[in-house]
Amino acid sequence: MLAQAVFRFLHIITDFIFIAFVAVFSLRLFLRFAAFLVRRPWRRHRTFTAATNDRSSPPFCAVCLQEAEEGEKMRRLTKCRHCFHAECIDPWLGEMSTCPLCRAEIPPLPPENPLLLLFVPAGVIDLFSNKEFR
Repeated sequence: MLAQAVFRFLHIITDFIFIAFVAVFSLRLFLRFAAFLVRRPWRRHRTFTAATNDRSSPPFCAVCLQEAEEGEKMRRLTKCRHCFHAECIDPWLGEMSTCPLCRAEIPPLPPENPLLLLFVPAGVIDLFSNKEFR
């Protein structure tokens, strides 16, 4: 009888430790993911289609020095809010990480799999994904 009571008590204790471990691990993982999301600037630019409006002038592309026509794809940088034609700014953003007008720093592209960074440090991912060493 005493052995069964001790066995049941130990079983309850191990279940409690396991549940506490899972809860702490889940909370830690959630907090790391939340901190990761807060620190990352995910949006480099917003894409929109130019439309003629009587209230405001159409967006002006500083790269090609032309106003946007209706239906053209435009990109507005989130950092400085400057607008450009998509075909004008995409090659620039492929090479540079600044706005061509004000030189504001544009956030980097988000990682392909942000959940992977929760488990693996960024340096390890960079080591295996660096194309120079392949």
